Amino acid sequence: MKKYILTGLSALSLLVTTSGCLQDKGYTDIINAVGAQPIVSIFGSGSGNKVLGVDFKTTPVATELFSVNLGSPAVLTSDVTATVSVDPTLLTGTGLELLPADTYSIPSTQVTIKAGQRDVPFVVNINSSKIDLKKSFALPLTITAASGAIIASNLKSVVYAIKVNNVYAGNYQSTGRFEHPVATSSRDINRSKTLSTIDATTSETEFADLGGSGWTMQLRINADNTVTLIPTGNANASAKQAGVNKYDPATKTFTLNYSYPGAGGDRVITETIKKK
Repeated sequence: MKKYILTGLSALSLLVTTSGCLQDKGYTDIINAVGAQPIVSIFGSGSGNKVLGVDFKTTPVATELFSVNLGSPAVLTSDVTATVSVDPTLLTGTGLELLPADTYSIPSTQVTIKAGQRDVPFVVNINSSKIDLKKSFALPLTITAASGAIIASNLKSVVYAIKVNNVYAGNYQSTGRFEHPVATSSRDINRSKTLSTIDATTSETEFADLGGSGWTMQLRINADNTVTLIPTGNANASAKQAGVNKYDPATKTFTLNYSYPGAGGDRVITETIKKK
């Protein structure tokens, strides 16, 4: 099953983006197979550095990361094989740790491009439930050998920073009411929100309707499905529970009641956040 592969997430912006760059000559070499030599590569946008978003699952999920491409002037009449290996040296200077061996498996490191073909997918089985969500892991891969072709030196490597989404992450609709001591400042809440993963039981989203001011909050689901609200970002650190805070797993809905102090009295928020 193919997963979404995202680029440029700020949480992992320390990835160096120069490796695997598509240089003009490299591009010409692959398209025209300079010297009539077939060339294998992780072609185009498949190489370089990526952020791989995977959902939290308790069983391994087959994930197609990229395709190994064969460049040649004409379709070949014989098979070409390429070996893809884990290369920890690609993580030097990135601040990322090598994905632990017990969190993934590679069904076959050897890819065979059959005669008449151009691309073959490379698949990894990822067991996201075994990944420590508090750490920044990556899977670095390189084409290390080829039979029947040469390797494109500048399009042979890729680093996947792994971003695991917990079961609560996703897009939600928020409805509710923001009560302010000044009546004219009170208002209804009706807006889309995104919950992003902090760890297996905690997600972060905007605080009430104040996301534009940098106010955020973390929602931690406890064993009894009560919710602990933690103000983050620019949110008032004195924000507190002001009623029932709970999560309904059947409807994927958060029911929140919270408040924070300010001039003239507390601001009180009643909010329902339901997954779309």
